[in-house]
Amino acid sequence: MKRDAIDKFTGEWAREWPDLDVSHLETVGRIWRISEHLRRRFELWLQPHGLNWETFDVIVSLRRRGAPHRMRPTELSEACLLTSGAMTNRLDRVERAGLIVRRPAPDDRRSVLVELTPKGIALADQVIQPHFAAARQLLECLDDRQQQTLAHLLRDVLTTLEPVDDEVADDDGTAKASTGAAAGLDKGQAASKTGTKGKRARRST
Repeated sequence: MKRDAIDKFTGEWAREWPDLDVSHLETVGRIWRISEHLRRRFELWLQPHGLNWETFDVIVSLRRRGAPHRMRPTELSEACLLTSGAMTNRLDRVERAGLIVRRPAPDDRRSVLVELTPKGIALADQVIQPHFAAARQLLECLDDRQQQTLAHLLRDVLTTLEPVDDEVADDDGTAKASTGAAAGLDKGQAASKTGTKGKRARRST
């Protein structure tokens, strides 16, 4: 059986603290390390396109929303799992690159909508397919059934950490009821909205 860094870490804990339960490292530790490796690889793939992960995350979130490719900053914060302050800083950088614009919301002039520019749409369309193809290659060590099993198990974990999004936005950015959950990656603070009754995923026991 192949050994990885987590096997090394659990062995070291077993030696240093035999009574300490580190069984979570078998799963949580591997998820965390895989996430870090993925981010580093994504940065390498995106660099030739003049992108980093933060910018890519914003433009693909807007691109998958569909025309007119706009969202409220709060929706983007939830999609990208960022605080509102961190989202504002990220949007400032992406806007300076000419990939998005911020427009007043038609229903509330104090609010804004974030919208992809034609340049942003073109860049998103250029990089999405190569990025997805490269990401799929990372799972070639698993057959189709293993990939499906892994996907189901990870869904069970993720639904304990963030609430199900049961709303989508109209073209003007206002929310409306939806029968399905919005797809997203696609980590954090935005998942901490745990108080709304009826929007809580099941808790772990």
